[in-house]
Amino acid sequence: MISVEDRIAIHELLARFAHCTDFGDWEGLSALYTEDVVTEMDGLSMRYEEIAAQVEHAKDSDRQAEGKNRHLNFNLFIEEEAGAVVARYFFLNMNAGKAPMAASIVVAGRMRDTVVRTDEGWKIAHRRVTFDQQFDLDF
Repeated sequence: MISVEDRIAIHELLARFAHCTDFGDWEGLSALYTEDVVTEMDGLSMRYEEIAAQVEHAKDSDRQAEGKNRHLNFNLFIEEEAGAVVARYFFLNMNAGKAPMAASIVVAGRMRDTVVRTDEGWKIAHRRVTFDQQFDLDF
């Protein structure tokens, strides 16, 4: 059974992901993943394996958004599934823009993160992203 303390730590793990990736804390971002982390994106042939690929993807996104990339996560619930701990939530990825009224939603969808408890705390081991829109990435 997942404790209340574990649930809070998992919530904070996912909040830290958004803060680290959106504000260029690459070392902090690296600490949130297991060594063998995998991110898969439904509808895209892209797959990111291991920490370095996760961070490079975040850096590419940051460059494309000129430092204005923002991840908003909500409606999170955590459950045990087939012996694993899974966090499911909705996300909005937006560009904050350079002026008032210039912000725009880039993409929306759902996340399914398998998280594991390590000696350093909870970490993301596997992420499946399901987008609400269909598109191709150009990076």
